[in-house]
Amino acid sequence: MKLRSPVTFALLGALSVGLAGCSNIKPSEDKLKTLAETNLGEAVSGIGNVRSDSMQTYYVARTGSGDYNCTVASGASGGAFTVASFGLMQPAAYCQRKGSGSGVPAPLAQ
Repeated sequence: MKLRSPVTFALLGALSVGLAGCSNIKPSEDKLKTLAETNLGEAVSGIGNVRSDSMQTYYVARTGSGDYNCTVASGASGGAFTVASFGLMQPAAYCQRKGSGSGVPAPLAQ
């Protein structure tokens, strides 16, 4: 089978354009809410302050116990959400309570 046929080049070109279009996929607010609820283990009443760079989507999840800053991989460089949009894997949100500092757990008191 020859790989130099015009049809092969056309198909590879269409595939490349299609995949390049996926590089800017951002999760919907409903998806962000679901990801935060899974991470936090409690109901999220709202999502706000959603912003993205080329690798991550950042947002605030509001719950009954307070607000949380959350991050989920997205975009071309993050890749996890792009792959997840094809159903190959599930992205994860990482959330920490607003004002909690670095998110590094404090050492146990002895």
